[in-house]
Amino acid sequence: MPLSADLAAKSVHAAVAAIEIYNKPNFAYREESFAILMVNAWELLLKAKWVNMHGEDGTCLHVMVKDPKGGVIAKLNRSGNPQSHGLPYLAAKLLEHANSGFERGCHDNILALLEIRDNAAHFLNTDLSLARRVLEVGTASLRNYLCLATAWFQINFSSYNFFLMPLSFYHGFETAQAAIPVSHPDQIKKLLLYLDTLQQNDSDATATQHVALRLETKLVRGADPAAVSFRWTDDPTAPAVTVREEDILKNYPLTYRDLTDALKARYSDFMENDDYHNLRKKLQREKKFCFERAINPTKPKGQVQRFYNNNIIPEFDKHYTRRKKPGPSQQAKTAHSAG
Repeated sequence: MPLSADLAAKSVHAAVAAIEIYNKPNFAYREESFAILMVNAWELLLKAKWVNMHGEDGTCLHVMVKDPKGGVIAKLNRSGNPQSHGLPYLAAKLLEHANSGFERGCHDNILALLEIRDNAAHFLNTDLSLARRVLEVGTASLRNYLCLATAWFQINFSSYNFFLMPLSFYHGFETAQAAIPVSHPDQIKKLLLYLDTLQQNDSDATATQHVALRLETKLVRGADPAAVSFRWTDDPTAPAVTVREEDILKNYPLTYRDLTDALKARYSDFMENDDYHNLRKKLQREKKFCFERAINPTKPKGQVQRFYNNNIIPEFDKHYTRRKKPGPSQQAKTAHSAG
């Protein structure tokens, strides 16, 4: 098995362990343990991608330093083995690659996780506002992780319960204030302010990876006549969930025009032609990417309107070229000309 595949498999084990720890009913070190294990999962996944991009050559992970005799050699750790690049380095490098599929939102989400991990010694598990932030960052992190692990290594997550149990379901979680209480210790205040800064930068409407995602829990009557049956899996043994149609449409916010405009903004070589339509029609056969709604509810076999999930966008990365991100000098020129 290639080295990248081994690293990716180990990464999934770390991610699953993070979820299992977080979802334990009574676990006092919940947020800290999740952050530590999820950071480990991300580092292994990005190492797997980096090795894969370098022809399965594991030496691409080595930190190189100048040799007193000339040239460069691998920097050694305390045990005498080559020291490997860490998560911040790999995340920054992948962000520079336009076609890696790694977006700014995911990069900043990883920075948030790293800061949560590094400040773990100062956590107060009784603090709802901090726990809420960790849940939001963790939910986004898992969504980003699933998206990239699937795109990069075609990992099948159908056998895992890949979600975080929302604490709001049990502890009045959504009553926690977004503002930072004055009573917080200085370390907690600084951590929450840093997370706020990262989230404020997460404003790209075309992005599919994010710094944080807010999870809201709503309870409705199971016998509601306005509800429709919905099954989010190909596994016929999985439990069915009853939701309202408007709730489904929240997961499929893109119309055909929204999707096409987002792709035009995302790729430099995109054209709204037959190749695009054939690819889109192939992808929209999968229920996770497309939801069809009858225009006339009384004629279910009549004309339909299609709505798309944001997760369909990274699928087009395999066929089109991402626009290069403008560098600081180019941004300065644009700002000057605009002025």
